[in-house]
Amino acid sequence: MSMSDEVRANPRYKTPKKKKKKSFAESFIPMKGDSAGEVISKLIALVSIAALVVCAIVLGLYFYHIFEAKQNQKNLSERYKVYNNLTQVGSSNSDPAPAETDGNGEIVREPLVNLPFADEMLAINSDYVGYVSIPGVVNEAVVQSKDNELYLKTNIYGQKRQCGTVFADCRNVVSDYSDLQSDNIILYGHNQRDGTMFGQLDYYKWDYKYWLQNPFIYFDNKYEQNAYVIVASFIINTEPEHDNGYVFDYQNYINFEEGHTFESFKKEIDERSHFHTGIDINENDKFITLSTCSYEWEPARHVIIGRKLRPGETTENIDTTNFAVNPNPKWPAVYYKYNGGTYVENNG
Repeated sequence: MSMSDEVRANPRYKTPKKKKKKSFAESFIPMKGDSAGEVISKLIALVSIAALVVCAIVLGLYFYHIFEAKQNQKNLSERYKVYNNLTQVGSSNSDPAPAETDGNGEIVREPLVNLPFADEMLAINSDYVGYVSIPGVVNEAVVQSKDNELYLKTNIYGQKRQCGTVFADCRNVVSDYSDLQSDNIILYGHNQRDGTMFGQLDYYKWDYKYWLQNPFIYFDNKYEQNAYVIVASFIINTEPEHDNGYVFDYQNYINFEEGHTFESFKKEIDERSHFHTGIDINENDKFITLSTCSYEWEPARHVIIGRKLRPGETTENIDTTNFAVNPNPKWPAVYYKYNGGTYVENNG
């Protein structure tokens, strides 16, 4: 007889009972009879499981919203191409028809007619005011509301989304007769990591010569198609303490007037731009400004300014041969603090 058989033959030997497998509730939910240590362990486990579930949901929504934003952008850009071909060489602005007056000296204007794409977009969102594009860089619908907050976190379909929508400053006159539009149309958009919105404008600061590949901004309002040549690109502070108390408030140059004159506008952008294009500008020109976040410090903005093509100018005949990188652009004081170089005092 083997030793194991002898043990089993012993009348005092009891066959060990198999441990009953605990259910989920017994393993993780505090039960009557649990010790204080078991209750604490189970509560910690429950909190950890809940945190993991919440994180998984948040992460899933984050990636879904990125996918959704890219799909929305792709769908709208494809629909836009059906109606427009602004990226073709030779795009230009139409010469404005001369204004006529009636017997009382009042200007007689032809009724404005929506572009076909505008009708489609207005059916999606009544706040639609235009479409902005730079081939291979920007391709976005533009909206405008009564404030500059709504579309920071609302997409073109009215859904609450972190990516928001490119929007025009609420003070701008965007869609009207050309002579009644603001001197400077300002568009804001997030610097999205996935490249949507204004997420690829960084090309112009990573490589200043990128301007030679893409010097034009195309912007349709509801009634007309326009092309602009980029004349400046720079990084700016929004907090006075980042530049010894000074802020170039580019976003307030909506119309050139006392306090925000064309002369001060030109001086500021000429000194700050990372490149000089050789394209002249004057007080009779119309401008477009693209503004997005930049990450050299927090908060910073990357600003790109375009000048509307004049009658007779086209994307074919604009002279780009005078382009030159600015050897010493003006940066806010905070930049020199971390990067060295010679600070240029701001005179306001």
